[in-house]
Amino acid sequence: MADAKPNDLGRLNEVLFEELERLGSVDLENEDAVRLEISRSKAIEGIAKTTVDNARTILEATRIRAEYSREVRMPRMLEG
Repeated sequence: MADAKPNDLGRLNEVLFEELERLGSVDLENEDAVRLEISRSKAIEGIAKTTVDNARTILEATRIRAEYSREVRMPRMLEG
């Protein structure tokens, strides 16, 4: 994987806009291509939603930790 890019919300935003461009450029006469791109878009949407929900959970955990006490030990997955 020579062209590795960071996995963060900025990259997610890039991927979403890249997919939006692909959707806009698909040949509407080619039903298979349309179906394939719609399927791909739905898969990307699901992954994006999960990623954003996860980031929201981490942000909320960070907010709660800051509000109540830095002494509280956060689960490793929420340490972000």
